[in-house]
Amino acid sequence: MGSGSDGNPPGGILFSQGRIDQGRVLRAKEELLAKGLLDASVRQSGVREVIDRSWRRCVGESVPARLTPAPYQGGIVAASALQEAAVPVLSRLAEHMSDVPVAMFLCDDTGNILVRKADEPRQRTQLDKVSAVEGFDFSERAIGTNGLGTVLAERRPLLVQGNEHFNETLAPLTCSGTPVFEPFTGRLLGVFSLASKTEDANPLMHAVTVDVGRQIESNLNAMLGGHERALIQSYLRADRTKRDPVIVVNERTVFANTAGLSYLNPESHAMLWIYLNEHAPISGVHRTRVPLSSGWRDAEIEAVEGGPESGSAYTIRILPEKDSSTRTPRLRSKTPRTGISPAGPHPSRPVHPLPEIDEQLSQVARHRERLVLVGGTCTGKLHTALAFLRTHFGQSDPLVLDVAMWLPGEGQARLVTAVEALDTGRAVVLQHLQDLEPADVNRVKALARRSSVSVPLVATVDIDDAPERVSALASQLGTAVRLPALREIAEHIPAFAGVILAGMSGPERNTRFSSEAQQLLIRSPWPGNLAELRRTVELLARRMPGRIVQSADLPTNIRQAGSRQRWTMIESAERDAILRALEQYAGNRSKAAEALGIGRTTLYRKMRALRIDA
Repeated sequence: MGSGSDGNPPGGILFSQGRIDQGRVLRAKEELLAKGLLDASVRQSGVREVIDRSWRRCVGESVPARLTPAPYQGGIVAASALQEAAVPVLSRLAEHMSDVPVAMFLCDDTGNILVRKADEPRQRTQLDKVSAVEGFDFSERAIGTNGLGTVLAERRPLLVQGNEHFNETLAPLTCSGTPVFEPFTGRLLGVFSLASKTEDANPLMHAVTVDVGRQIESNLNAMLGGHERALIQSYLRADRTKRDPVIVVNERTVFANTAGLSYLNPESHAMLWIYLNEHAPISGVHRTRVPLSSGWRDAEIEAVEGGPESGSAYTIRILPEKDSSTRTPRLRSKTPRTGISPAGPHPSRPVHPLPEIDEQLSQVARHRERLVLVGGTCTGKLHTALAFLRTHFGQSDPLVLDVAMWLPGEGQARLVTAVEALDTGRAVVLQHLQDLEPADVNRVKALARRSSVSVPLVATVDIDDAPERVSALASQLGTAVRLPALREIAEHIPAFAGVILAGMSGPERNTRFSSEAQQLLIRSPWPGNLAELRRTVELLARRMPGRIVQSADLPTNIRQAGSRQRWTMIESAERDAILRALEQYAGNRSKAAEALGIGRTTLYRKMRALRIDA
């Protein structure tokens, strides 16, 4: 999709039919601001349709029209493919326009200015005054109609002259912008723009802008040579030979024929990619079982050859299912289950989302044994205890006694209430048994003897934090079922997140995670276990209701932890040095690069290779 694919905009006639009547444009804007969007008397006579449409968006979004600087985005912006493709083009253009008072801008798809080139000192001063500098937000929502943000909104080339800018701070400028699209996908990556004083505007400005956009897109296409082209060629070769479902996959990209599409979604892509990184062959065709959206399937895997710079990628040919007895690898094949009924015994319904743990709990219930749930902090012990009693005993309102909340010497009185509950047929849950005082150990043993096969007692304990007396007590109370830490069952995190979202209301329940975001969730250590996961998922759903959460939207600690790889000693030292330099200079990449003794471009490349997130 080329930057000129929509044709020249109405702004293209400005130089051939005379300049816009700036006074009329200003009066029309002031009338719109004074009377508002709903006043039928407002007629934007003499104002181009695309500008009128932009103004109305700005009024609807309450964008400031007066002397208000653009918001500063700040932070480190890692070098992107857009910048790599654009910088050579902008450098060549700067050489040819060294004597022309025209500034060049490149922004990303959010309107954040990535690059500014302005050689004339007075022009730089003027641009600084209006915050037209790297790191500032020039989206239409932030600064109003302009040659960057409005091009993003309209997705086509556009010329904005003088008072056509919504914010009066930009009124002295004329700006021409063109969108830059990603080859093949057509995704809008950003905008290239030229800007000058209105009196210095040249009739060729718009044509040059559109041509530069096409050159940047051409460079993006050429940059596909080592990586995406290898993926495309591998897919075409694999799909041409047989009619089996075929998938070609790397960390961020998937190609599939129609037969292979049904085997992947964001969750299964995340799990498949992590599995391939651990088990896929380096060369040759390897037959194994792989995790897909429908479960584990036999497949032939072959590494894609695209040069050492291309990164890992694999071709997967899914084979017909013949022998279901084939041993499944370590990564569990079943999706966590949910659906516990609110009342009444339902032995057929799962208590725990992991099938093997659910089976252990079912056995405890069938044999009417007392249950001791063992696990670390926030591994879901209380939730599982309540589900166990509700599902297998129809106990929807057991008495929950939190030992950690008992005051010194209060244990006897608390345990008396437990005895009374059991005598009336009400189940009891003893939570945080590791905090039990020595004097209460025997009282708990006596309490356990009062429980029966129909009125059970369930205890939860963090055995690693329990003193020896409590460990011995737990082993005497009943059958121990250990609940794993979240990091031990990380492959189920996408499904857990789906369950959490399904329990939310409104648009929040429709929030989803991209494959890249789910890969980071899976790799994160989750010291707070399920409670931390729930808090994180609910937080992101409230921030982005009904939208797709990308990796950049995740909390910083998850992005940093999830992006860690097994580095060599040299890579680890290099990564630590870069992080220290960036921290020392408050994210200023130029100063960090200087302190490290490397160029800024080299710093970008190393940040990308060492997964130092923006």
